[in-house]
Amino acid sequence: MTLFKLTLLTLWVRKTWIVILLAIILLPFVGPYIAPVEEAPKLLPPARAHTAWMVAWMVGILWGLSQGAKSGDGNARTGVGNLLRSMNVGYFRQMLGIWSALMVYLVPLVLIAMLISIFAAMPGAEVERGYWVATNLQFALLYLLTLGPLVLLAIGLASRFGSMVGYVVPGALCLYGLYGVGYLGETIKMGGNPLLEWVYIISPQYHLADLTPRLLFKMGALKAADFGAYAGYFLIIAVVMLAVSRLSFRTEPLRS
Repeated sequence: MTLFKLTLLTLWVRKTWIVILLAIILLPFVGPYIAPVEEAPKLLPPARAHTAWMVAWMVGILWGLSQGAKSGDGNARTGVGNLLRSMNVGYFRQMLGIWSALMVYLVPLVLIAMLISIFAAMPGAEVERGYWVATNLQFALLYLLTLGPLVLLAIGLASRFGSMVGYVVPGALCLYGLYGVGYLGETIKMGGNPLLEWVYIISPQYHLADLTPRLLFKMGALKAADFGAYAGYFLIIAVVMLAVSRLSFRTEPLRS
């Protein structure tokens, strides 16, 4: 049995994907009613789209990264990785086998969030519908370009340093890129600091992948040039993540 199939079956047996699936289907329809949307029915569709993508981010960070860390750690700690090495399955194939199995679960969840946003929150105006669909498609692609490499990083770090490090580091990096970078940028505007500016430049700008404001305020899809620049930027980060993950990945358990 290949490591891809083994990881796929392990995730299936754990059954955590059922909870995630129910959350990503139900919360976009239930969550908006926490706010008094009955007083402003027009706010319900945008709130539904916002909730769908917010849950998608939560799923990626809480479930995707944790399962990547657990799988990477388990592959090294249980000796499965060494066994596969003896069968001429190299480091890179093992790492990508685990990652591919995780993405088999993660990609459909993202597609569900996108479809809910498209079909359950579609604007009424005919002219806005095409832009709405295009924005959601761009959102899904940028999301996967963000979370996919982070899952790979979780696998690599966990195999060497344990599941806790494998989860915390990519998770913190993702949250920092989504929210922390914005606060850092505001701090720099209030008073220039060369060190902070340098940190800001090398920081991952994951907030660019969050197109929720464009959906909420109906700003339309990104221009082709801007979307291409964003995608290229995240691909560069993905290459860096791939290199770090490969250097970190190990198949043998740590010696005490």
